Amino acid sequence: MEKKWVIIAILIVIGAVSIWQIGNMVGLTIKAPTEKIIDFNAETYSDNETFIFSQYSIKEDEPGRVFYFNGSDFVRTKKLNITGSDGFSINIFAKVEDPANKNSLGLISSHSQNNESGFRLLYRNFDDEDRVYFEIGNAKDYAEIEKGLCLNKWCSYSLTYDADTGKIKVYVNGAKIKELKTNTEVGAGKNINIGKTVDINREYFIGEIAGAEVYKGVLSDKEIRSLYEKRNAQS
Repeated sequence: MEKKWVIIAILIVIGAVSIWQIGNMVGLTIKAPTEKIIDFNAETYSDNETFIFSQYSIKEDEPGRVFYFNGSDFVRTKKLNITGSDGFSINIFAKVEDPANKNSLGLISSHSQNNESGFRLLYRNFDDEDRVYFEIGNAKDYAEIEKGLCLNKWCSYSLTYDADTGKIKVYVNGAKIKELKTNTEVGAGKNINIGKTVDINREYFIGEIAGAEVYKGVLSDKEIRSLYEKRNAQS
């Protein structure tokens, strides 16, 4: 009986390896599982050991309880367990409330943004268009979005980084708005700022954030869309 189970176990292992090999031969990618590392949600969050600094207000809005950032508030996490070989994903549901022209509103960044292994994501509003700026590794770019699409409105901002390919994707409201590559290894295994990007140029966020999530691993287009639809149904 014991030999029977040993043989079955061996066959299972051989079968799994064969499937993996066939997938590689035909160009299929087996998606690694993602793990939520940070869940900054006003409905469930309370100050804990995840954050080394937190300053914000709580208010009620359409999604329920939300964080309010006044232009000097932000939170900073402890260093995350994400290495440069992991890849990572970020999702933020926020409402920009600052109408000032050409203002930089920092959504999220690595604290050590001044080196090429860091990242940042911010929103800026101009006279005739709005933009989502991002910087990750040695890749710096922005994507234009419809004027007023997210000003004083709830929007979802997402970013993914695939460590295997160097591919970066940026999304607004579940739709991909930019895709490019970086040849620099990028890691999120450092302190993360929410509501602020860098310490200069007033890149603080002014408005409300209902939730911010950081994942180890790369969320798919479908998963990004699903997160937006779930959040949008609440607002």
